Amino acid sequence: MKCVIIGLGYFGKIIKSKLCDHEVLTVDTFNPVSDYKDISDVNFVDGKWFVTTPASTHHDILLRLFEKGVKNIWVEKPICSTLEDTLDIFSKKPDDVFLYCDFTWLQHASIKKLGSVENVKHIEMKWLNDGSMIPKDVNIVTDLAVHPISILTFFLVKSMDIIDTINVVYANKSSVLVNGKSKGGITFNIEVSNSSKKKMRSVSMYSTENVYRWNSCEQFYIENIGDVQKSDAIEENIKHFFYKNSIGYPLDIARTLETVNKLFSDFDH
Repeated sequence: MKCVIIGLGYFGKIIKSKLCDHEVLTVDTFNPVSDYKDISDVNFVDGKWFVTTPASTHHDILLRLFEKGVKNIWVEKPICSTLEDTLDIFSKKPDDVFLYCDFTWLQHASIKKLGSVENVKHIEMKWLNDGSMIPKDVNIVTDLAVHPISILTFFLVKSMDIIDTINVVYANKSSVLVNGKSKGGITFNIEVSNSSKKKMRSVSMYSTENVYRWNSCEQFYIENIGDVQKSDAIEENIKHFFYKNSIGYPLDIARTLETVNKLFSDFDH
């Protein structure tokens, strides 16, 4: 299958490595090894198109792809930098265009398994980075907190629930603490930081029956469940994109992300 990757940076190179069984062409103005320098240079619209450029460029690129006539588009999270731009994309997306956003962690085997936990009362999540650089066009919320926010949305959907209240209780440029409650009474705490000495992700699900704990150090094992079948979350995302099997709540994630980002920006830090 013909695949086009727009943006041959860190994540674009990862996507390219996962498409070794396909014909891959790349578009990147600044990378001398790319096949094309601009979208307008590509003289076809078929195949699968991957947008892996900085988030601030997504709105313009997606609109250009719509206008060009591309029908199958994957966009790296977030869909756009702001809710307004995200809503604009969905309002202008042609009906025959399949738009897929790669919330990678939603295809992780352990996260999907935790989504089957019933009678959830409380959720704890930590998303810690080791000081690695965050792109200049995003912040700790839009670059890193988007992952636990998307996972929280997934967990609540699986519980037939939605967020009721969400708050930022602490923030500085590299860390943010978020808590809140769902309509159904599930409470949650999320810590996101880029100032940890060790890169680590963890989720604890507190149900009426048990506590289920997972962390990235043993990413295919969940306490009180056991081993989970290993899989590659990025490859699973690509399969979903190829088979046009998309999650049904990207706007819910975008709305929550916008709320947290505004609270983060307003916080005295």
